Amino acid sequence: MMANLEEMRMRKSLTRTAAAAALVLVVPAGVANATVRPAPARATLSIAESRTLVWSGRDDVIAGTLATGRQSLAGRVVFLDRLAGGKLTQVKSAVTGKRGGVSFVVRPGTTARYELVFKGAALVAPAHSGVVTVRVIP
Repeated sequence: MMANLEEMRMRKSLTRTAAAAALVLVVPAGVANATVRPAPARATLSIAESRTLVWSGRDDVIAGTLATGRQSLAGRVVFLDRLAGGKLTQVKSAVTGKRGGVSFVVRPGTTARYELVFKGAALVAPAHSGVVTVRVIP
């Protein structure tokens, strides 16, 4: 009887050791299969207006270029936002051309402030341009 008791304790001990070893083996396998993603590239978005002053009822052009370093970003959606009362409101959107350029025709009724916004992509971080002011002469 004493031999059986000793044998049962040994089996329990071996079972626990085998279970612990299996857990240890599972964790490294999961870590080894983890996907490493590169950090998103930093994007820059320039902005310029064609005129700083426009007559009421006349058009102006707001343009910019989206790039990461020296590489332009073609085929990306850029938004034109208008800043009024401390709040940005999306006005239009357009897709960048082959050299990363984008432009918007605006016809502000009053003096307006604009900003270009790129919301980011899988490997490219979001970017905001500076703010330009288009002054309207009544």
